[in-house]
Amino acid sequence: MPPDVFIYGTIANSLNRTQTTGSSDLDQLRSGDATSANGAGGQHGREDAELAVAVDSRAPGDLVELRQSGSRMPVFAVYLGFFGDRNHFYAVNGKWITSMGFTSLFTVSNFASSSELDQVLAKIPKGATPEDFDELRRTERGPSREDGIVLIDRMNDFRRRSEAIYQANLAKMDGARTLLSNARNTKYLSLFEIADILLPPTLKGEHGFHPPALYAVHTALYRNEAGFVPLSPSPDCHRRDHLFEVSPQNFTNVISKIALMVREFTDASSKRLRPLRPAELDETTLGKFILQAREAVFQSRKHREWTPHGILKTSSGVVLQKPEWTQPSKDVISFLEWWASYDLFDAGSRFHSYGALILRALDLYHDASLDQGTAWTFLQEIGVIAPWEILSRYRVRFPNVTIERGGGLVREAPKQLEQSMRPDIAAGARKLRSGATIFCIDAPSTMLIDDGVSLERTDKADEFWMHIHAADPASAVTPNSELCKYMELIPENIYLPGHFQAMLPSELGDDNSKDYKSESLTTRFSLRSGSPALTFSAKVNAAGDVLDYRVEPSILENVKYLDPEDVSSFCNEPPPPPSTGYRLSVGTPPARQPERPERPMVAARDLDHGDQNDLLTLYRLAEAIRQQRLSKGAWPYFFPRPSVSVVFNEVVDEDNSAASMTKLPADPYIEVGQEPSNGCSVVANSMVLAGEIAARWCSSRGIPVPYRRDIKTAHNFDAAFEYATKEIYPLIWQGNEPTPGQRQELSRLTGGIEISSQPGPYFLLGLDMYAKATSPLRRFSDLLVHWQIHAALAHERQMQRAVDPRVDDMDKILPFTAAGLSNTLPLLQMREKMARAVSRGTLDWILIALVRSWRFEGTAPGTLRFTVGSRWRQGLLGRLDLFDLNAVLDIAGLEGVRLIKDVQVGDEFEVELADVNVHSRQILVKATRYLGGGGNTRRSNHSHRIGQWSVKPQPRPTLTTGLGA
Repeated sequence: MPPDVFIYGTIANSLNRTQTTGSSDLDQLRSGDATSANGAGGQHGREDAELAVAVDSRAPGDLVELRQSGSRMPVFAVYLGFFGDRNHFYAVNGKWITSMGFTSLFTVSNFASSSELDQVLAKIPKGATPEDFDELRRTERGPSREDGIVLIDRMNDFRRRSEAIYQANLAKMDGARTLLSNARNTKYLSLFEIADILLPPTLKGEHGFHPPALYAVHTALYRNEAGFVPLSPSPDCHRRDHLFEVSPQNFTNVISKIALMVREFTDASSKRLRPLRPAELDETTLGKFILQAREAVFQSRKHREWTPHGILKTSSGVVLQKPEWTQPSKDVISFLEWWASYDLFDAGSRFHSYGALILRALDLYHDASLDQGTAWTFLQEIGVIAPWEILSRYRVRFPNVTIERGGGLVREAPKQLEQSMRPDIAAGARKLRSGATIFCIDAPSTMLIDDGVSLERTDKADEFWMHIHAADPASAVTPNSELCKYMELIPENIYLPGHFQAMLPSELGDDNSKDYKSESLTTRFSLRSGSPALTFSAKVNAAGDVLDYRVEPSILENVKYLDPEDVSSFCNEPPPPPSTGYRLSVGTPPARQPERPERPMVAARDLDHGDQNDLLTLYRLAEAIRQQRLSKGAWPYFFPRPSVSVVFNEVVDEDNSAASMTKLPADPYIEVGQEPSNGCSVVANSMVLAGEIAARWCSSRGIPVPYRRDIKTAHNFDAAFEYATKEIYPLIWQGNEPTPGQRQELSRLTGGIEISSQPGPYFLLGLDMYAKATSPLRRFSDLLVHWQIHAALAHERQMQRAVDPRVDDMDKILPFTAAGLSNTLPLLQMREKMARAVSRGTLDWILIALVRSWRFEGTAPGTLRFTVGSRWRQGLLGRLDLFDLNAVLDIAGLEGVRLIKDVQVGDEFEVELADVNVHSRQILVKATRYLGGGGNTRRSNHSHRIGQWSVKPQPRPTLTTGLGA
């Protein structure tokens, strides 16, 4: 029986335990999975501070629906804020709840006023520690029911109003699945669109349906155990990215069949006091599947051992007989795949028991938890998925995109690509960039080049034009075309090792035929001599001040390709602190290196004297610009993250006719280490400068583009600047990473990043405004910026003046209107979060490598350092000094070393691995000795201060935004 509350595992007992208990143990909130689209993390781009502090933007006073780990029942609560390293809530049952992280599937912004929170907050000390909060809650010395009676009454009133709407529209609400689903195709509908179908229009107000009505619809969807899955619940129920995946009717039909099979099998089993014999199994539908599945597993185990770690034991390659599954057996496999992979069922769903019953009936997994992780390895054993399949790819599902097993993401490609193309919109107006060398600084392995930089001297010795050249596919791709919509589905490249997914695939447009071979779009627009570009130029002085800027279409000449590490070395850029972290490699190293693009690389030392001087000048200007941004509060340094490389082995195909066989190669070679550097200053700072120029150019003309901005910095700048420069950045300069609590506090002050059609400050970059603009071959938002700029430039050439929103009809000039972007951008941001969530599947590869090195190859570290992040009654949560991985140290693992009541946040233990589960992404450790208190600062794997990067004192900056800035 699963526990009522778990600290390690995935399923709690929510079936035969009362759902109304007031036990504080149940205050462990369900937090978003690391693969969640709303999660923080991902691969940091060097021009992108968006992920340094990436938490949601909920504010005190918001109404949130919480899901507790051991409960099927949702709980209404008012969010009180984040302080003392914890999120705080006041629940409708009169309880004060704290949590490190949480996921709310329904939120109403500004539900309660600050004055309504005062009486509750007065009972919670702001400067207390998590241990203090636990003690106050345990002894019931926090806010009482009387303190929060106003909030309780308001939440109850909200629920009553919502329930009244539900009851008044009962027929449609209970029939939501029938009304909304398609026969065979998955649909994607926002909460607004669903409300339009289920509710009468008389409930609509001036701004659409009010929150109680939307919550009634939300409740109807969640009362259907199968069929509706939230893709990316937004922080506010009134946002357009509050999107649901509506499963087709054939999905729910299969689920119904599984329920009947389980019931039939249970009835047959209950009539006997022993397990069913093979002949008796053959009399039930599920029993026939069990017989087939057992045989398939027995065949697999002749070559590969099962393990409880979410993967099978490695092999040198296997050939398995493909079972001829009956249709009912295929339905069972589909259900197990949905259950194990797609995260379709809520934690309290009865379908978890169906999956567990099927696994128990197989009688193959003795002494194992009969959960999704075991189902995942069962699918590996019967050959449905490879033992090295990445679960994260299944947990994030882009609307109108399907997932290919073992492969990538599948979109419907444009049928007539030429119909999405147009003649060069800037033909005859491009400036030939002759003279100065254009430096394209990318790693030798980079397949496409979409940015470069060059220098132009002026008549003043300390003033220069910096030109940032971006690839220009927007000039030839028609906005709102079929190709445009194709790229929008996956709006940025996904850098998941082994499963790279391009927004614009390299093969698109590459047509081989008898008569001709066309050039692929990425090859056509990748920067080289003679290629078109959109150039963002800034006149900069030696102090890093931007004196002027312009945007022009160009044709490039004299392009040279350089390695960023070589450029950093040539410019004497201070190297990052040496890493003292671990390195793992498992499997057999590849005999041959992967192919690299045929691009003539030039070493900086081989450039002529003039080019070398230009490169050194660009570096000095880039550093001066960076100093200007640092003086405005920019995040100073990104600590290197784990880097993962994966090389798949090829199948040795000795018998091409064996179509009835499943052939799997040897397990892939995996290497895990640290990123080698923190980026090249010339590249990183030039790209940020280009984004600033794009934003200023568009803002001065009133052009709506996808600006990246903080939600609160315009109002909270002084507080954010004070906290960042006094509390966080000194730690970074000393080589210590900020704690999650410090990141959340800064995020509370800045509000987090949003994409908006209106400009605003971007605190973590130290900019008044910013729009990504230098990677149009990799990011859809950059393409949107380019399309808007090209349309404006074409109008300016025609009118011989700058675009002026006071005179011009912007909706007729621009391909994307402000009103249209207001609906598009929230969905674009949702898809970008999804892409980053898939990229965080790198963690899956790290865990696979860890299991293989620990259990199979014996190369894992014997002991590790565990730093306590939070304390629970069931054990401790914290991080390891191995790639900063999360881990659990439970009561059993602490035995004989220290009592939980004596442990403080920040304490350190020497530990050894006790369990690693790839599927659940969890690590369990056992303490070997107590190392003492480590304080509350996260120790990084870097032994040196980052003092080489000094910040020149600057006067307090003044933010300037809006038209004409």
